[in-house]
Amino acid sequence: MRRTWLTSAIVVMVVTNSGGGVAAQSSLTPPLLESAEASFRYITSTLQTFRTTGRLVNNPGIDGADLEAFIEVLETYYGEFSRGFNSDSAMCRFYRDPENGRMTIEEKAELSFSFLAGLEYRRDRYIAVDAEFQQTIVTEFGSILLSNINERKVASTSNQQLPAAEFDEAATINFIDSVCM
Repeated sequence: MRRTWLTSAIVVMVVTNSGGGVAAQSSLTPPLLESAEASFRYITSTLQTFRTTGRLVNNPGIDGADLEAFIEVLETYYGEFSRGFNSDSAMCRFYRDPENGRMTIEEKAELSFSFLAGLEYRRDRYIAVDAEFQQTIVTEFGSILLSNINERKVASTSNQQLPAAEFDEAATINFIDSVCM
């Protein structure tokens, strides 16, 4: 536990001192959670673009020799962020199960979403995964690359998001459809 706290403190110091832009913070979204959400968007959009084009678009400074290792790190942390809601998760298996076809889409989505851990646990987990991701980037590739990623992640867009907020019925259905189909 102490190591995780220390790692998080180091990463927070690196992120704070890196000059990597962080968007204006909402009073409702803690800065560390916003960073985690932005990291997830960056990872998702970078991997999606790489898988479709075979190129690292908007390269943060990775040279050809490190490309494979960088993509592997992104894939690892995509898996860590999405562990509870990826296509192989209990949530998605329940949602796609033909035995649940008699339920309305709203009922099926609500029950599927209930397979996720509680909101506070999810938020804490995403913050911890983000701290680990950032520390891994610093360890493997250096603080300059982390700074470049932090600048780019603010503007990253993705059709996937972290379930780090309360969702209404429509947002729940949209979220589950985007990750389970």
